[in-house]
Amino acid sequence: MTKKRDKIAELLRAHAADCEECEREGPAVEESAVERLAGHMSAGGDVPVDPAGLSRTAMARLGPELQARAARAYWRRVLQVGVAALAPLPAVLAYDAYALRFAYEIIARVLPQAMATYLIASYAALLALLFATTYAAIPLLVERSGMRRLPAGG
Repeated sequence: MTKKRDKIAELLRAHAADCEECEREGPAVEESAVERLAGHMSAGGDVPVDPAGLSRTAMARLGPELQARAARAYWRRVLQVGVAALAPLPAVLAYDAYALRFAYEIIARVLPQAMATYLIASYAALLALLFATTYAAIPLLVERSGMRRLPAGG
């Protein structure tokens, strides 16, 4: 056992001589402290470890931070997908406005102007509803695509 203790003491002395943090703590490490620490380290046997308990403790302490990070990553991803989805929107709206105007001119020649206006306004409302539901579905689609949040309990 003394060989093990001497080896540990030698490693501790080498560490104390090389470590900047140990040097900042104070003057050279006392020999008695090195011997005491080496004795404790060499006398140790098996230390009982409860992995499940350690996991529960770690999750209890880290759960809120992990939840916050997951939420930030989720909303960052929703924002990225939303911006990518909104990029072509001006062109789509311009095309729809052109198509609705063209359809109005054709329908107004066949039907009375009030009926043509009603049909085009109804179709425009339907398009607005479709756009709204499409863009409202983005967070749901991101959630389903694999960006899972942690359970609320951690």
